[in-house]
Amino acid sequence: MDLNALANSDESVRGSINNIKEKRLNILLETKPLTARHFYYNSQTKYFAIEDPALFYFIKHLNWERLRIDCGFRNDEKEYEFDIAISFAGENRQLAKFIAEQFEILDAQVFFDEHYEVNFLGKAWSEQFKRIFSNDSRLVVCLLDKYHKDKLWPTFERECFLPRVDEGAVIPIYLDDTKFVGIPSDIVGITYHFDLSKQGWQDEVTNEIVFKVMEKLEKM
Repeated sequence: MDLNALANSDESVRGSINNIKEKRLNILLETKPLTARHFYYNSQTKYFAIEDPALFYFIKHLNWERLRIDCGFRNDEKEYEFDIAISFAGENRQLAKFIAEQFEILDAQVFFDEHYEVNFLGKAWSEQFKRIFSNDSRLVVCLLDKYHKDKLWPTFERECFLPRVDEGAVIPIYLDDTKFVGIPSDIVGITYHFDLSKQGWQDEVTNEIVFKVMEKLEKM
């Protein structure tokens, strides 16, 4: 199967397929040896194949509706391109990138700008950010600090997702005590003072941020 051709054949699933072929398939095959034995994917040509004929037969005859119900997936009125979109200032890019990678390992569809530069070549970032942060992500995780308040792009992203605060779709990560208009002080978020020099910060971030956000996502 040519995943490029598949993505281009249907506008309604193009974003999801692009997300899978550009990032998630490689992570899945690299981290799960059992999966790598049965599936083939060439990240250069975007060709995907099932290597085991018996597995191909099994998948072809699955009752997908029954599987969806058994796995606990609900019929949502709205479909989202991304499970999570991450808003951050450049000073916190390393933290944001680590968080995005951990979400992807846990099989969440994540918008992190570096991963989608190729997809959006020739398009205006402002239009893409507006669409993703205001409408096309189930949750927005925002790394809030003085840099997020003062910088142009994070401020633009914040203006896009602020209307979603009241619906519980915005998870603030408070990196310092900076206050933000539109984000009430009693909004429950996660307080985490990021220190790149601290040994073991990756485990802290995984436990204090990644796992908690994933638990919230699973309950939606």
